[in-house]
Order: sequence, then structure tokens, then C-alpha cells
Amino acid sequence: MAQDGQKIIIDDLIQPFQMAKAGVRGRIVRMGSVVDTILNRHGYPDAVAQFLGEGIVLAAMLGGALKFDGIFTVQTKGDGAISMIASDMTTPGNMRGYASFDQEKLDLVASSNVTMNVENYLGKGYAAFTIDAGEEHRRYQGIVDLEGESLADCMENYFDKSEQIDTLLRVAVDKVNGKWRAGGLMIQRLPDENATEFNQDQEEENWRNAQALAGTITPEELTSSRLKSAELLYKLFHEDGVWLYDPQELADQCSCSAERVMNTLKTFAGADLEDMADDGVITADCQFCSSKYEIRIEDIS
Repeated sequence: MAQDGQKIIIDDLIQPFQMAKAGVRGRIVRMGSVVDTILNRHGYPDAVAQFLGEGIVLAAMLGGALKFDGIFTVQTKGDGAISMIASDMTTPGNMRGYASFDQEKLDLVASSNVTMNVENYLGKGYAAFTIDAGEEHRRYQGIVDLEGESLADCMENYFDKSEQIDTLLRVAVDKVNGKWRAGGLMIQRLPDENATEFNQDQEEENWRNAQALAGTITPEELTSSRLKSAELLYKLFHEDGVWLYDPQELADQCSCSAERVMNTLKTFAGADLEDMADDGVITADCQFCSSKYEIRIEDIS
């Protein structure tokens, strides 16, 4: 039961949880209006919107682990019809994203009736995720090849090869009643430094069980607007018990600003600024939210 004044979030959220007995932690992401607004802002073709939606879910799901103020970015670059996807989450939950694509290549792939996967639409390249905690902290970046059916598969490959953390990721993006919805589930095995040989065997069994249970989730359940996160987690893990932590609310909120544009322009030489200006005014467009900024050269000091 909710306490007086407690805010109940049922959509556009990150719900952290932990399985009570299995030593497994995770997060579930549910998105409605946030992902719908971001994807519709640019009028992307459905195939582009679906891959960008997946990137947005991954940014929220992986960025939900940040314990400090910062930005978690998921970006892809490839030689396919969708040449780039960029999505990020600025703590505590501000989301944004955009994509670049070649319409002719996209039409050709779509007409070929091939499977809609990473290889066919994004091509060969890489996926990168970046943790930026500000100027006073070192930036961290992880990179993995674009391999697998989905971006979630690519990220699973990263955790397996680089971090050596047992991880399962499931992401779904779909149009439900004409509106985009998206969702994701992530579970990770918690390390036990004091594990004995017997405990290790039990932990392996617990992890396999958690994988099996999480693997039963369907795309329809992840994108459903009726099935609440708590209900979905109970459905998956009620036999072993599941603990829910405070959810994080997500919002469609870009981090661009006139101040940031000004600070960027201050890094250019005067001659370069003159080349960028039209009648003494430099116009900058935000690729994420399409905001336009007009800065007079005389104001850049």
C-alpha cells in the first residue's frame, strides 16, 4: 500500500529488483509516452524507429546502474542502411535519441524481405557505450562489434567478453494502437567472493534457473501498457521471491542548452566562427530534439 504523498509510477520507469534467493539483480524498463515522443519527433521509418527504440531502452536499462550524476550513452556506427544510432540517459532519467540512415539502402533492404536484424540493417561496425561523470572524472567507454540479432545481443556479448559478468538482456519495441511502446529486462549474476565449492554449484544452478525464468518473458509483456512492472516481475520470479527497490522515473528531456552551444563555440578560433556565421549570427541545431539556437559572434567572448 502506498503511503500518503508517495508517488506511484506505472509507466516510463526503471524498476530495479533483486531475486531474494538467487543472488541475481536486475532492472526492468517500461516506456510509453517518452519513447513515443522521441521516435515521432523525427518521423523515422518504422525500421529505424525500432532500432533507435531499442537503443533508448538499453541506455535507460544500463544507465540505471549509475550511482552518480552523469550521462550514459549507447551509440552504434555501421555500414548498413542505418549508419548510426545515438541514445543517452542523463541522470536521474532524462532520455533522448536520434538516428542517421540512408533512405535508398533502407528501401532496398525492406524490399528484400530479409530478417530485421543488426546484420541486415546496421551492417558491420561497432556498438559503444560511454559513461561520462563530468569534467572532474575520467570518461569510460566500452566497445563491441555489431554481432547478433539485436542490439541487446551485442551488449550481452560485451558483458560476456569484456566484463565477464553473467548477463541476460531482453528488449522489445512495438507500435501498440498506433503509439510506440518499448520495454526491457536485464538480469545479472551477483559475484560472491566468499563462495565455497558447494556454494558455487548452487549459484550456478540459481543462475541457470533465473535465466530460464527471465527467458520466458515475451515482447508483448515487455511493451504492454496494462501489465504493471511489479505484476510482471511477480509473474516471472514469484517462486524464488523478488525484492523491488524505488523506481526511477523517465522523461523526454534533452540536455542541450544555449549555454552549452556557447561554450562549444568558444573553443573555435575567430576565423572559424566567421566562416560558420551568416550576417554575424551562428545557427546551431540540436540533432536530438531539433531545437535551434542563434548565437551572435559578438556575444562569444
